[in-house]
Amino acid sequence: MMGSFAFSFVVVSSCVGAWHSCPRPGTLPRPNYESAVVVNDTIDVDRVVSAARAAQASFERRRIRYLPINLDSFGGDCDEIIGRICTTYSEGEWYPVPEDDEIVRLRTRLLQRLDSMQILAPESDWILGQRVWYRAEAGDAEEALSVATQCGGARPWWCQALRGFALQGLGEYHGALRAFEAALEGMDPEQAMTWRVPRWSVDSKARELLDAVAEQPAVRQALIDRIWTLADPLYLAPGNDRLTEHYARWTASAMRSGARNPFLLPWGSDLEQLTVRNGWEMGWERRPRRGFVPDDDAVGHQHPEGRDFMPPGAALERPAEISVDHLRADRTSPRSLYAPVYAPVLLPMEGQVALFPRGEETVVVATYFLPEDTTFHAEHGHPLPWMEHGPYADTPDQVGLFALQPDGSSIERAVRSGSTDGTLMVTVPTGPLIISAESWAPGRRRAGRVRIGRPERRALEDLATLSDLLLLTPATYDPKRLEEVLTHALPRAEVRRHQPFAIAWEVAGLGFRAETLRFRVSVERTDRSVLSRIGGFLGLSDRPQPLELSWSEPSPDRPGHDFHYLVLDLPPLDPGRYEVRLALSTADRSDAVTAAGFRVLDSR
Repeated sequence: MMGSFAFSFVVVSSCVGAWHSCPRPGTLPRPNYESAVVVNDTIDVDRVVSAARAAQASFERRRIRYLPINLDSFGGDCDEIIGRICTTYSEGEWYPVPEDDEIVRLRTRLLQRLDSMQILAPESDWILGQRVWYRAEAGDAEEALSVATQCGGARPWWCQALRGFALQGLGEYHGALRAFEAALEGMDPEQAMTWRVPRWSVDSKARELLDAVAEQPAVRQALIDRIWTLADPLYLAPGNDRLTEHYARWTASAMRSGARNPFLLPWGSDLEQLTVRNGWEMGWERRPRRGFVPDDDAVGHQHPEGRDFMPPGAALERPAEISVDHLRADRTSPRSLYAPVYAPVLLPMEGQVALFPRGEETVVVATYFLPEDTTFHAEHGHPLPWMEHGPYADTPDQVGLFALQPDGSSIERAVRSGSTDGTLMVTVPTGPLIISAESWAPGRRRAGRVRIGRPERRALEDLATLSDLLLLTPATYDPKRLEEVLTHALPRAEVRRHQPFAIAWEVAGLGFRAETLRFRVSVERTDRSVLSRIGGFLGLSDRPQPLELSWSEPSPDRPGHDFHYLVLDLPPLDPGRYEVRLALSTADRSDAVTAAGFRVLDSR
C-alpha cells in the first residue's frame, strides 16, 4: 500500500532575528516590546510584525533540536526533484510520534506572544495567519477557527480563507467550501484563478486539457468541476473534502510564505508546489549532518496513508470510458497525495458492477464489501494516531451506489446504513454513466470503493441486447426476476474451485416477432502466460479447451426485458483467472456477446 512522502536535503541555517542573538538550549529570548515597537508614543506596526517574525523564526530554529533523530543515511535516487527539494516516495517504517514536551512548551509561548502582538497590530494578515497555523499544527482546530472568526482588521478574504482552513481541519467540509468560495470572490482575480485551477495536482495530460480551454471560461470551469467530481474520495461522505483540501493547502502555503519553517529555507515555489500537491507535513525528524556542520537536516513526512485521488487526463477526456484502474487511488506513481480524515485507509474494492439496459432506463447493480486493512502499519504494535477517533467516527456504517452523468451531475443514488457488504440497485435514465460503489466504516476509519465509467447501452427495438452478467451463489428456487437474485450476488467475482455458481442476465430489444434464440456459454482461462499461449498456438503444448454449453429457446412473446438464470456446476478448475462468456445468436442479426471475468480460488 502507500507509504510516507519524505523531504530531505542539506541546508545551512544561521542565527537571525531583530531582537536577539543565538539562543542557548532551553531559553527563548523575550524582546522588550514596549521599547522596541513604540516610537514617539506611537506603536510602529512594522516593528511589531518584525518582532513577531523574529519570535516565529526562533521557534522554528529551536524546534529542530527536539525532533526525533533519524540515523538512516539518505541514499539512493530521488523519486522527484522539485527546485531545491529531493523527495522520496516509499513504504517506510516512519509513523508520527507525540511531540517532545519542549516543542509543545515553545509553541505555547510563541502563540502567547503572537496573540499579544496581534493586539498591537490588528490589521496584520501575517500574524493572524501564524496564530491560526500554529493552533492547527498543535491539533486545536476549534481554537484556530475561533481566531480566524474574530479576524480583527485583517483583509476579509484572508479571514474567510483561514476560516475555511480551520473548518477543513474540523471535517466541516460544506462550511469550509462556503468560506473558501467567499475568499476567492474577495481576492485578486489572478490569484483566485491560480487557486481554482489545479494544475500542480494533475498529470501532464490533464494540464494539456486545462491549457487548451484556458480562453473558454465556461468550458474550463466544466472541466475543473469534472476533475473535482472524480477526485472526491467518497460520495458517501458529506461535501467534497478533496476540493476543500486543495484550497486549505493553498491557504497553508500562504500562511507559511514569509515565515520560517523547520527546513530553515525561505519559502519558495518548490515548497509551495509540494504543499499544494501533497499537503503539509504530518511529522518531522532530524538527521545529523556529517563533519563539523552545526545544524541538523530536517526531514518532513507526509501522511502514511496518502493516496492519489486526482483523475488522470485520460479519464477526463472520455469519462464514460473510465476503467477501474483509472480511478484507483493506490497508483504507484502518485502526482498528489491525500488521506481523508474520515477514512485514512481507503482501499480498492473489487466488487461487481453490472448494467441491465431496459429501453429508456437502465438498471445498475453493484456489490460492495469493506476491504481488509492490508496497509503497511496495520498489524504493527505501535500507535496509529491517524486511525484514532475523528470526525464522523460515531456515524453508523454506510454503503452507497451512485450513478452520475459524465458532467458530474447526480442521476440517482442508493444509500444504506448499518452494514458494509451486500448489493444495491438503482434505476437511471439510459445514457453514459460514472458509477461509484462504496462501503464506509467511519468507526474503523476505513472504506472501500470501485469507481468506473460506462458508455451508453441502449436496447433498441428488434435488436438483441444483452445485459452484463451478474455472478451469484445458486438459489434454492427458480428466480424469475433480477430483483429476486440480488441477495445472492457474489460480493467479489470469486469462487472456490469445487464451488458451483450461477449467472444472471437479461435480454432486451426482442419480442416483436416469433423466432428462435440460440445461447452459448463458455468458460476459459485468461491468465495463461505468453509462452504458454504461443506454445498452444503452434501445437507445441496442449491448449486448454474452453468449457461450453449451448441451447435454444423461443423468443419472448412480447417486447421488454427477459430475465435468464443459469447454474454452472463446472469440473474442478485450477486456481487462476477465468472469463465466462455468453453469446446470443438470432436469425439475420449479428451475435450479441457479453462476458464477465472471475477468479477461481483454492478450495481451502
